[in-house]
Amino acid sequence: MTAEPAAPQSEPERPTRSVREGVAMSVLVLAVGSFSVIGASANAPLLSSALGLSEVGIGAIASVAYVGAMSSARVSGRITDRRGPAVVIIAGLVLMALGDGIALSAFHASVLYLGIVVVGLGYGAINPSTTVVSNPRSAKRRGLVMSVKQSGVPLGGVAAGAVIPSVGLAFGWRAAFGLALVLCLALALFVWLRGGYRARPPATRVAPRARGGRRMALPWGYTFGLLIAGVQVSMFAFTAVYLVDARGLSIARAGLGVSLLLIGGVVGRLFWGWLSDVFFHQRLLVLQGAALLGAVSIALLVVAPDTVLPLVLVAIGVSSVGWNGVYIAAVAEAVEPHRMGAATGTSLALINFGAIVTPLLIGVLVSLTGSWSVGLLTLAALSVAASIVALVFSEPGPTPAVV
Repeated sequence: MTAEPAAPQSEPERPTRSVREGVAMSVLVLAVGSFSVIGASANAPLLSSALGLSEVGIGAIASVAYVGAMSSARVSGRITDRRGPAVVIIAGLVLMALGDGIALSAFHASVLYLGIVVVGLGYGAINPSTTVVSNPRSAKRRGLVMSVKQSGVPLGGVAAGAVIPSVGLAFGWRAAFGLALVLCLALALFVWLRGGYRARPPATRVAPRARGGRRMALPWGYTFGLLIAGVQVSMFAFTAVYLVDARGLSIARAGLGVSLLLIGGVVGRLFWGWLSDVFFHQRLLVLQGAALLGAVSIALLVVAPDTVLPLVLVAIGVSSVGWNGVYIAAVAEAVEPHRMGAATGTSLALINFGAIVTPLLIGVLVSLTGSWSVGLLTLAALSVAASIVALVFSEPGPTPAVV
């Protein structure tokens, strides 16, 4: 009796070097994109004096960038599924460079906003495509890998806050946009030279699925991202003002508070990503935990004494900023491989919608009530609602196999 032939081996994991290259490329692309988007807001004091922007006009800089990103995210995800990620990343970087070029040539606020919208269009394109580039075969790596990938966003923001004001003061606000333009074009050229190997369809890079655990139920599961992204952007938008107006801190110390949010966000993305890989079949429970910790931390901000404010701000950053990578991993695992780009694009469109609407809502509430506590407790309630979404809109189903 002859022995039965051995079962065919599953397709092996991509070489470690290839995985690292994809994640490193994605971190760099997102950092440059974030530098370009946040750099416009970091340039706001000089733009205000040069173009006569009011406080509302300064706030509109971030809003129009998110409008652009929301408009392009879903379309770019679908193109990524059809054409591969490399071409979309390059197009997104070129669009951001074009937008920076329009902005630096502005002699009127309307031209500035047009440029920032174009920057936002490019920024919306790069996130779905970098998700596909970075996606590992193994479910035991996906949460951490996506979280590391998403760490490019706060890192780019930190770089913009540190570099853009100094460049603007030394060489003028147009030079600051020029720096972002050069970075986008240089990276687009680098991706074109090095990124062609990733142009194959995304379905070839994902392992077969196996039964077990729970996954996000789409489309209602997208609501988690909409809610928690609104909380995140609202905390960045209002923390400095709250610390100055309600807590009596100096502008410098308030700026340090925003930095603590960013630092907590980087740490949180790595922590939640690692934890979600340990419990990869229950990734949605990790999202629930992050949202609930965010709710508690934001509520504590209302009553915490000044001595523990740094710890509270770091905790808010860990939870209300650090959720992103796990959420993207959960969305990627909720669909078939050939739909990953479109699903990620849709999720990012709703994330950007939440980022536009929620700060406006909180601003109106604070203005009407004259109370920062009302605004902060509303953000805590939205975090609780996001946790409920992660619990309710889940379903048993296939999860990626561990390979």
